[in-house]
Amino acid sequence: MLPRNFLAVITAILLLANFYIIVAFDLELSRWARLISTTVFLFILLFKRIENRKMLAAFIFLWISDFGLFQYEDPFVNSGTFLMRITSYLLLVLVVTPELQKLKANLFQKLIFITVFTLNLAMLQMLVGMVPDRFVYPGLNILFYIYGFSMISMVIAAISYSNRYSDKTSFYYTAATLCLVFSDISSFIAYYLEFYEFYFPDRIFYILGLAGLIKFITMGRSHKAVAELESL
Repeated sequence: MLPRNFLAVITAILLLANFYIIVAFDLELSRWARLISTTVFLFILLFKRIENRKMLAAFIFLWISDFGLFQYEDPFVNSGTFLMRITSYLLLVLVVTPELQKLKANLFQKLIFITVFTLNLAMLQMLVGMVPDRFVYPGLNILFYIYGFSMISMVIAAISYSNRYSDKTSFYYTAATLCLVFSDISSFIAYYLEFYEFYFPDRIFYILGLAGLIKFITMGRSHKAVAELESL
């Protein structure tokens, strides 16, 4: 049995270590720090004997994708890394899907859904158009769109889940998934647009996202939907 604050302490240590490594060392060592961080969280998940196979598989795919970062400039490895993260995000959506099966939405809420989807799609198109030509290879745009749709799906699932239950369990899931999305956006800006200072929010959001997922999956599922918030 891990100490009560073990996850918080490990998260803080990883945040400080990653911050220092990004400041003091090169990109390759920073990628090692990311991989080690994911490995630590994966071991915590295994130690806690989590029975949710989808969550465990999502972590494993994220872990595998971190290996791809070491050869990220290779188009084949790059595409494989995209596919690993897409699969992970779709699995994270499936983790909460059973608890959203009876979700109903009125006309106003459907309009909000359409608005959120449209804004995210517009942002995705803008980001794809900003990728410098030297990074482009056949199929990259398609992967970017699929990747973007997986993130949009995760955000919609998180918002729906949060509104349906409105408790600590849903809070951790929503916060964790949003952190992963913010991490990816920061990573895009840092790598493709070469604003390297964005590697800091990238790593901060990534570590907080993984910690939040572990906190979420270790909490009970006895929560009840809030009557007036059962729909989106």
